[in-house]
Amino acid sequence: IYLGWFSPTEAAAVGACGALLLGLLRKGFARGDVATAFTETTRITANLVLIVLGSTIFSYFVVQTGMAQSVVKSIAAVGLPPLAVMLLLIGFYIFLGCFLEGIGMVLVTVPVLLPLVLSTGYDPIWFGVLLVIVVEIGLIHPPVGMNLFVIRTQAPQISLSAMYRGVLPFLIAPFVLIALLLVWPDLALWLPRSMSLN
Repeated sequence: IYLGWFSPTEAAAVGACGALLLGLLRKGFARGDVATAFTETTRITANLVLIVLGSTIFSYFVVQTGMAQSVVKSIAAVGLPPLAVMLLLIGFYIFLGCFLEGIGMVLVTVPVLLPLVLSTGYDPIWFGVLLVIVVEIGLIHPPVGMNLFVIRTQAPQISLSAMYRGVLPFLIAPFVLIALLLVWPDLALWLPRSMSLN
């Protein structure tokens, strides 16, 4: 990626093919394992494609109705400072993370909220980094963090209350990181700028 040979998506595909070939050469897994992996990958990919399809339709609706511009104008009319707008968005995404799956949440909300973020003067790359962190917080924080229930299905012998207590340390670091990103945006922007040809 750093040399410009592959995009991130292409690099992921090359890495997956390399891992598959290495496993076959070392006989690390049987053909049945490969078939199972392909079946699971197809199922997950189909789910993601359906989410992307639905969000694309919603994005078209947002553009045609002018919803994003209406949101920007409404927030601008209130006169909130940029930091207050970002804090509201952070709280909004953490709340959504209790109930929605991460990819769907991002694909549905970003077409509406990105113009608002740009209107406050924040960098879209910085917002993307912040958004990933906030979505991950939403997926693990009590009371309804979806990833907690995924863990629960894998370890049913552990109570939800124990999981809630166990996840608390993992919530502290992301909140500290969010505070640092709000104070020093270059934490998220230095690497993309260093890789830019401009």
